[in-house]
Amino acid sequence: MQEVTFPVRLFYSRTGRARYISHLDTMRAMTRAFRRSGLPFWYTQGFNPHLYLTFLLPLALGVESLCEMVDFRFTKEIGLGEAERILAECLPPGFSDVRAARPVLGAGDIAFSEYDIFLGYPESVREAAARALESLFDRPAIEVVKKTKKGERPIDIKPHMTLIGRQTTGDGLSLRLRLAAGSDFSVSPKLPLEALYADAGEPERVRIIRARVLDSQLRDFE
Repeated sequence: MQEVTFPVRLFYSRTGRARYISHLDTMRAMTRAFRRSGLPFWYTQGFNPHLYLTFLLPLALGVESLCEMVDFRFTKEIGLGEAERILAECLPPGFSDVRAARPVLGAGDIAFSEYDIFLGYPESVREAAARALESLFDRPAIEVVKKTKKGERPIDIKPHMTLIGRQTTGDGLSLRLRLAAGSDFSVSPKLPLEALYADAGEPERVRIIRARVLDSQLRDFE
């Protein structure tokens, strides 16, 4: 007889110092927090049972996020509001804005991520950096080296990215980028920034925040 389980998707933010936690350490921290919660989680079967957790679209080190997601299952039905409250109390610092929901879409439906990026350039080079950014997106191609499990390979990321907006602020440049994302192909926000730095030089400060995860119709992933 097949065991009945109840799927849940947890949405949360990961900001501040939590951006320096690697994906592997994030998995460990979340596993410890979930076990402390005492909630009825489902564990995998077999010789070495472990807590079933699936992290959707793992975050690059040094990047913050307002839309992190992890899937799990309960062995019995429990109110989502109660689950939110209990898990929020157990998560480590930097993990906040917890929301639990029933999964609507599958991981394969993820198509894009949008990032808010701030680049702190001193006033003496700020306008030159803004021109370099504009010039970058005017190019017919943006060639970068992408690291994969099979090694490094050159790739043109221009077809896989959209500059949604940009502005020069009092202390640097702010921009929003939409990048291809998903299990089959994903573009890190660090790749177009590396191409920009080649022309504009590296900024004094960088902050990258993943603001949205979208499906192919540009709808928020749920």
